[in-house]
Amino acid sequence: MKFSIPLPFLRSLLLATLVLLLLNSSTANAQNLAANRRLVMDWLKTLNQHDTNRLVHFYDEQVKLESPNWEGVLTGPAEAKTVYSRYFTSTPDLKNELTNVVLTDTCAVVEYTSSGTLLKNETGVPEYMRGKKYTIKNCTRMDIRNGKIIHQVNYFDQVAFLRQMGFFDHHN
Repeated sequence: MKFSIPLPFLRSLLLATLVLLLLNSSTANAQNLAANRRLVMDWLKTLNQHDTNRLVHFYDEQVKLESPNWEGVLTGPAEAKTVYSRYFTSTPDLKNELTNVVLTDTCAVVEYTSSGTLLKNETGVPEYMRGKKYTIKNCTRMDIRNGKIIHQVNYFDQVAFLRQMGFFDHHN
């Protein structure tokens, strides 16, 4: 007995399978986009609360943190806590306002404006900067996997910050 499946049926079956795979993939991507949006909004809210203990939970244990304004690549949530603790200590009134977010299912690019008053100078920071208010633009790129940030790169306008701190007035 010979058994054969008609070619039109096979084509229909293949097409239906492909459609189901695409729909499933689209649903997963939409879910990841929604989850990544929540992560970004919660991350920014936590930054504004200056809650470094909660902040570390956004990061994977092996997260890589980078900025052209830091020396080298930092690794791990504890390093994120150290960096943000410095910011919150030196500028206790630091606030971040979201200006734009671009999301994919694996990445987020977050633009925001930070403002505050530098009250506690870090080591090596000149005294004339104390008490100065500043507003700077930031851009942070996050690679996200399984609901955690696995790689983060921070950029901010260092020249604008130094200008507002009076650096160029003291170094002509």
